[in-house]
Amino acid sequence: MPKTTKQSRPAAKLVLAAFLAVIAFTATASAIQTALPDNQLSIGAWANNVTVKTRYGLVKGFADKGSTWCWKGIPYAAPPAGPLRWKAPVDLSPWTGIRNAKKFGSSAAQILPVLGPKGSEDCLYLNIWRPKGDETGLPVYLFIHGGGNSIGTGSFRDYYGNAVAGKSHMVYISVNFRLGVLGWFRHPAVTGSGSPEDQSGNFGTLDLIKALEWVHENIAAFGGDPGNVTISGESGGAMNVLSLLTSPLAKGLFHRAVVESGLTMIRSKAEAEGHTAKLVVNLLIADGKAANNGEAERIAAKMTAPEIDAYLRSKSPAELMKRIPTIVGGMANWAAVYTDGTVLPEEGYGVFASGTWANKVPLLIGVNKDEMKLFRFLLKDPSPGTRNYELLSRYQSLLWRASGLDNVAKPMTSNPDMPPVYAYRFDWGSPDDSGVSVLPRNMGSVMGANHYAEIPFFLGGGGNQLSFITGNTYTRANRPGREKLTGLCMLYLANFARTGNPNSEALPRWEPWNQAEGADKYIILDADNNDLRISRASDIISVNTVIDLIKAELKEPEQGEILKMLKEHPPFGLNL
Repeated sequence: MPKTTKQSRPAAKLVLAAFLAVIAFTATASAIQTALPDNQLSIGAWANNVTVKTRYGLVKGFADKGSTWCWKGIPYAAPPAGPLRWKAPVDLSPWTGIRNAKKFGSSAAQILPVLGPKGSEDCLYLNIWRPKGDETGLPVYLFIHGGGNSIGTGSFRDYYGNAVAGKSHMVYISVNFRLGVLGWFRHPAVTGSGSPEDQSGNFGTLDLIKALEWVHENIAAFGGDPGNVTISGESGGAMNVLSLLTSPLAKGLFHRAVVESGLTMIRSKAEAEGHTAKLVVNLLIADGKAANNGEAERIAAKMTAPEIDAYLRSKSPAELMKRIPTIVGGMANWAAVYTDGTVLPEEGYGVFASGTWANKVPLLIGVNKDEMKLFRFLLKDPSPGTRNYELLSRYQSLLWRASGLDNVAKPMTSNPDMPPVYAYRFDWGSPDDSGVSVLPRNMGSVMGANHYAEIPFFLGGGGNQLSFITGNTYTRANRPGREKLTGLCMLYLANFARTGNPNSEALPRWEPWNQAEGADKYIILDADNNDLRISRASDIISVNTVIDLIKAELKEPEQGEILKMLKEHPPFGLNL
């Protein structure tokens, strides 16, 4: 691969506990307060006022940092609980009076390592920030949180939108949606009837579409432009953005897309139903109704569809989630986002190559150079700082890039009618060609430009909540370059949200992915301690190029050992 220019487990659980303890899980949205005459505000009329009238009722926010207004915990759909569990989201019932929007709504029900069950089924809330002032027609930037679609919340501190709203003059939205077994669930006894959307099982995806519909109907009341909406997501959120690009139900609801560290992981209906069948078996054993898998499978086979439906619906979210295996970071090993033929196409991401995906919008997409170091660090397998740790992290990060960047940009841009694809690799923190990193101590080799590292640069929050895991990577020495790179990234994203093009005068030129051999494919976002270090590269990565690289760089027996480890350490399906 051509080089580009410049560029224990018990301990892991304790570190995870420290990290997850900072996630903001709050009570459900606050109570409705005093009434206001219906004619005092008109729907869609922004008046630089903390009280805004939406289609469903009045909401009262507050003044936040950076000369912004903020509204937290606005519901965008009815609570998907009781008879609405495992159903497509439905409209809210309007309220009277003023809803106090000063507290986050509940996060989705989930189970966190050490901390245990958190959140609620009543979780369909979004949060809005916008700059103070009379400006209307502002670009709208909706951010979808990560967490493998099984943990996480839009109220996490690094996802606050005051910096984007205040500095980039946009309306920023973070959103909660159903996760894990409540967000993606398909079993013929439960989802075998109802509307096509109910039968799809892609409920988390449908929640996000519902949130976009709410934005389309209401965001003008906050001074936003419903005709200029950018959806953005990181990690699991980026996978949701990729899926929304393919969804015919989301057509016309967004106009640009940003994909940060996603993967082209999409499951089949058969895989989804296999997971739910296994869940039933696990529940029967946990309830003492069966002694082993074989006995539980025989019992499940004799249960009628109404019996299975009633059995599953009788379980609390925690009871369901405790019977699902987990992978790194407490994320569930659960089929999320799958090809149902209604919400998402049967062809999956094959639509990118065929040119038939539903939402052809300008795309900004990229990965971090050392994606897998965060996960290898959490697992302590191999031990951080060892040669196997470095090699496995490096090659798995390249495989991540192949799935999350090249496998999207290359097939998309093979179609002549495709809007531009702007690709990046985020390198800040990764050792350069001389082995020098801006990170303190040995953190360049251990953490590098790890998964999540770009979030504070793209959203401008100024801190990094993952320091509870990784240690503090921000120092006085690297502050000048770090702040310059943050400013550049925020300008690129603001330009992209406004026009579909990240470029403007005085910024380093960012060319879109060019299919021609040797032409620029992506920009490298980096800085040293003092100044920006921006470069471009033309290489393309695939599984085969990674295998070839291993064979070229390593001799036996190390070559065989690393190839074996790649097969035996395949988080997120990055197996050969």
